[in-house]
Parts: sequence; C-alpha cells; structure tokens
Amino acid sequence: MRIIYPILSLIFLSVSPLAKAVFLDEIQVYDGEINEPGEFGLEIHANTTLSGQSSPTFSGQRLTQGGARITPEFSYGLSKTIELGFYLPTVYTPDYGYESAGYKPRIKWLPIQNSDTQPWAVGINFEYSVVNTGIDFPRKAAEFRGIVAWKNDKWSLAFNPVIDSSRSDGQNSDWILNYHTRAIRLHNDSLMTGYGMEYYQGQSAVNNIDSLSAPKQLFAIIEFKTPDSFLNGMNVHMGLGYGWDSGDRLTFKMILTPRL
Repeated sequence: MRIIYPILSLIFLSVSPLAKAVFLDEIQVYDGEINEPGEFGLEIHANTTLSGQSSPTFSGQRLTQGGARITPEFSYGLSKTIELGFYLPTVYTPDYGYESAGYKPRIKWLPIQNSDTQPWAVGINFEYSVVNTGIDFPRKAAEFRGIVAWKNDKWSLAFNPVIDSSRSDGQNSDWILNYHTRAIRLHNDSLMTGYGMEYYQGQSAVNNIDSLSAPKQLFAIIEFKTPDSFLNGMNVHMGLGYGWDSGDRLTFKMILTPRL
C-alpha cells in the first residue's frame, strides 16, 4: 500500500497543465455494491483536470493547475443492508503544496440488492462534508444520493439522482439537483473486467431545474484487475471525460480498490 500514493502523485502531477476552479475529490456513480457485515473496504480516488476553467470563484481557492486530488475512502459493513464510509480528501497545488482537504462521513442503506435470481439494487447514500478553508465554498454540505442499479452477467447499469445543500458560511441552503448514470459492459473471463460510459449532469436548483445550462461530462471507462502477483490483484477503474456547458473540458480519473 505504501507504494500506491507515490505512484499516483507522480502520475497526476505530470498530467495537470491547466486548471479548473472546483475541488473534485470523488467522481463516481454508485452501483449495487455493498460490504458484507463486518467487512472493511478501501478505495483510493484520484483525478485531475487536463483542460478546464482557470478563474477562481472565491478568495483563496485551491486551483487545480499543476495539482492533484487523492482521496482514500474507508468503508465498513455494519449489517447486510447498511455500510459506513469515511473520506479523507487531500489536494496538492503549486501555490499551497500538499494539504489535507477535510473529511466526509457517509452512510449507505441498500435494502434491495441484486442476486443470481433478480438484477435490481435500490438504496440511498447520505454524506456530510466538512472541508478546509480554500478547498470549497461553502465549506459544509449535506448530500442525499439515490441508488438505482441493474446487473446481470453482461451488463452493469446504474443511475444516481443526487440532491445536496450548503450548510455553512451564510450561503443559500436550497436543495440542488444533479444526477449521474453509467453503463458498463462486463468481461469476467480476463484481466479486463469491463468498459463503458458514465454521464454526469451538473447542478440545478430543485425548484428551478435548468438542465440546458448545467455543466455536463461524459466519461469513457475501462475497468481491469491487476495480476495476483502485482499489487495482490487490485481492481482498477480508469476514465477520461469530456465536458461542455461550463463543465471541465478534459478530466482524467482513477479509482483503485486493493484487496485487504
């Protein structure tokens, strides 16, 4: 595990020539996966904006030019249907160096889970984020993420309607809507485990939805597993995204899931 962080830092610091004035610690569509009771899990989220906006939206904001964002996510299966999670986001920028970005606890409830006899999974995830000054504004926010997933031996599909609200710094606490969706073609007979697309629709007020002007991103996705002799057969998710309507123009992301 100690070798993963240096490798990620070198990769992401070498491919970040332009900037985006947003802190993105996690770019992911939630599917029907959940830890077994008593099972610990770890995912390492990493991403960088290769082409995006360079103007800050508030004073002291950590821009992404020349920087990287790496976030370990720890999880624990509390019961068959409840999973606890905890994020420790970090960020590197040339102006401020390497920093802890804050913390984000979450809880996932998945009462309907797919199995060999039925393909559906339905649930909800609640997350409360507290980030440090300069990382995001406002610094605190609450998020409810719906999870609707369908899976068989060939396809994995997922849809996440998400509403969130600012909870600090005197900001408007109206609920904001965005949604994420993905379609992955599964391959279970080789090291490559799947490929497909993910789509992210940006924010719009719940009581005044404006999908035309909201930022959008479309990612090409590939998923694979390393050989058992290398990093103990770690699962790797990689994506390259194109954005429009004020979305980041070009974004690269990775999610690493080591076997504990």
